Amino acid sequence: MSLFQNLLDGIPPVTKKYVNRQLGFAATVAEKLKHIGMTQRELAEKLGKKESYISRVLSGDANPTLKTVSEIEVALGADVISFNLQKQKAKSSSVIMFGEPFPYNFTGEAA
Repeated sequence: MSLFQNLLDGIPPVTKKYVNRQLGFAATVAEKLKHIGMTQRELAEKLGKKESYISRVLSGDANPTLKTVSEIEVALGADVISFNLQKQKAKSSSVIMFGEPFPYNFTGEAA
């Protein structure tokens, strides 16, 4: 086995997944910005954040909160991440959130 492969094998699975998601998020935000013709500065202004923070998000160096991710999605007018939740058919006892069936019950289990 090569030295490089040994190094890769030594990286914990959580770290691999985190880096993959972080860079994927950054690439998707950059792609959406380009698609709609918005600059980093314009996104920063819409969010009330510093342009340097947006630069760190786009380089994968920032760790935005879920709230900030949601703010970015609203500013871009598009989802950046997906949880791939399977929507259940609404039942009479289903909880409706923002006009849509909420896919989980209050125990955290899928409805």
